[in-house]
Amino acid sequence: MSTQPSIRDQLEADAWKNHARFAQELMRKQQTRPARRPLRWEDRALLLIAVILLLLLIVRVETARAADPFFGLEFQGAAGVDRTMALDTDIRADITGLVARIEVTQIFTNTGGAWAEATYRFPLPVGATVDQLRVDVAGRILEGVIEEKKAALRQYQQARSEGKTASLLEQQRANQFQTRLTNIGAGETVSLTLGFFAPVEYQDGAFSLQIPLTFTPRWEPEPSLASNITFLESNPLAAYTGPDDHYLTLDVTLNSGLNLASIESRFHDVDIQPAPGGYRVLLADPDTRMDRVFELNWTPQLATLPAATLSTFDDGDSVYALLMLAPPLLEAIAPQPREVVFIIDTSGSMSGTSMEQARAALKMGLEHLGPDDRFNLVRFSSDSEKLFRESEPAYPDFLQQAADFIEALTADGGTVMAPALRMAMDLPQQQGLLRQIVFVTDGSVGNEQELLLQIGEDLRDSRLFTVSIGSAPNAWFMRKSAEIGRGSHTHIGHVDEVEQRIGRLWSRIENPAVQNICVDWGMDAEFYPEIIPDLYAGEPLWVYARLPAEPREITVCGELEGRNWEMQSRNVPSAGSSSLASLWARGKIEALEDSVVFGAEPDAMRREALGVALEYGLLTRYTSLVAVDKTPRRPTAEGLASGNIPSLLPAGSTLSSSFSGTATGWKTQALLAFLSLFTATGMLLYKPPSRAANTRGNRSPMTARQP
Repeated sequence: MSTQPSIRDQLEADAWKNHARFAQELMRKQQTRPARRPLRWEDRALLLIAVILLLLLIVRVETARAADPFFGLEFQGAAGVDRTMALDTDIRADITGLVARIEVTQIFTNTGGAWAEATYRFPLPVGATVDQLRVDVAGRILEGVIEEKKAALRQYQQARSEGKTASLLEQQRANQFQTRLTNIGAGETVSLTLGFFAPVEYQDGAFSLQIPLTFTPRWEPEPSLASNITFLESNPLAAYTGPDDHYLTLDVTLNSGLNLASIESRFHDVDIQPAPGGYRVLLADPDTRMDRVFELNWTPQLATLPAATLSTFDDGDSVYALLMLAPPLLEAIAPQPREVVFIIDTSGSMSGTSMEQARAALKMGLEHLGPDDRFNLVRFSSDSEKLFRESEPAYPDFLQQAADFIEALTADGGTVMAPALRMAMDLPQQQGLLRQIVFVTDGSVGNEQELLLQIGEDLRDSRLFTVSIGSAPNAWFMRKSAEIGRGSHTHIGHVDEVEQRIGRLWSRIENPAVQNICVDWGMDAEFYPEIIPDLYAGEPLWVYARLPAEPREITVCGELEGRNWEMQSRNVPSAGSSSLASLWARGKIEALEDSVVFGAEPDAMRREALGVALEYGLLTRYTSLVAVDKTPRRPTAEGLASGNIPSLLPAGSTLSSSFSGTATGWKTQALLAFLSLFTATGMLLYKPPSRAANTRGNRSPMTARQP
């Protein structure tokens, strides 16, 4: 029998020899490399600590900038945290002509076992003029007095230290106010009433009154290094999601003097009852929550509206006037081609129904573009991007690209508006086309003044139209942006009204505006706004004036489709009320504040605005309403708990207390946390080779199989 190995055995032996040579060569190369010092346990511990600190720093920076909402009602006392306050609100409004007189009464109950101090922040309608504060506690009624802000604060602090019940009402932002109550006894109920005037709006043939009941927490970006603007201090906003308080009752009297074609509430169920001279509107649901704006709309039965209406009030020293400018009829204006640039907010505060509304609004806007129009889209959150390098014609291919772009939008990140505005305003000019920028956002930012300055300086001949999204947008910022941008503002509070609201907006902006408007009062007049914005179809303007005498006739002039145009007010001025003086003063103070944005000296502006506020008895950024009881009630030896009374988050909001919805989105923060924990775990599990293993001989880890 032959001992010659078979061909199969020979091939197998050769294969194992090749494996052995390969293993020996691999070991030789490993031994020629520089020796790597293994990580000691001290090194691994330091790296783990560094990763954890980095993660905490990231979360801390983002939550500090975004002012994560405060959830819950807390009073910090000697015994710890206690939920001690509940709140209900009653609103009564009386509407006459173009002005509403509103009183808001809020009920606070100290359910804790100690003397307490509470802070509650709340919004008011745009253009509200506050002039009344009344506090009812323990059978004693305190009336507020307008004082310079620092003096009022000193009175309040002294009353607090002396054990006297007191209240302080301060303005924090243009449409956000703060009430503080101190020395409230255990079990006591306090009634606080705030009185103010608010203008009635008119748009698309209908009148409306909005009363905001909550707010969206604001994003606070880093201020621009190039900006010299000084921002007022503001405390973090409070928000609440509990089920047991913040109920609302509301009673509105509408003195129309006219038969109405319709009257409706957009966001609340109401009962409408006939009343002498008009109607009475009541909430139908006794369990109504304060989680969205209240808006009442009514349409008069008129075939045509007058070109201009004038209301006046004579206080003996001056005549105060309110002029409403109605635009030309829509049928008399021909559409013209234009360039439309859509800016869409995709930050975390737009999550939920707000993002759904924004997508629907953009799609509607695209559908209204004509074949001669050009368009572009800009998206922003923590960063910004545009769809096209320059605006493209509204052709099917470009429109489909835009539709795909909109469909892919998601809400996450911070609300950094400035780069997106600059990107839109710096697009290459389209010859012969008027640029219209449609800005879709909830406006939840804290650097309003810096953004308004940017709009005023960089917008040039463009027009800015703002579309505020959500249950409680930053209405003041959105309206002021549109005013400076010589455009108009539209609010979409529900998905079902996107088609109607965007359709109305488009019917206005697709028609040329009456530009370069001027008003001839027939005598010297101080009126506001000083620069009257453009006039669009379906959207009149209001101008407040102080005159030395009753005006006989007022002429309004401007340019319509490149030709001169003018109209006269009817020489039948309607009787106004003393509220016109307050509203004029409010307009003057707002104009003074706007002047700082555009370079006026802040101290001089403040002194003049303070003088106007004290003269007319108005609550402003420079004055406060303070009410102090003369008799001490709390023994100074007893402690005083304090805390915030939160408002409800807007309906449909998906912000949570775990992750800040307006800063880095929860998805981003979760990813950062996962990566950091993954890295740390890897460091802990890593086991370096022992020193003995590095000093072994050249023995191969594989052993060749012998045939």
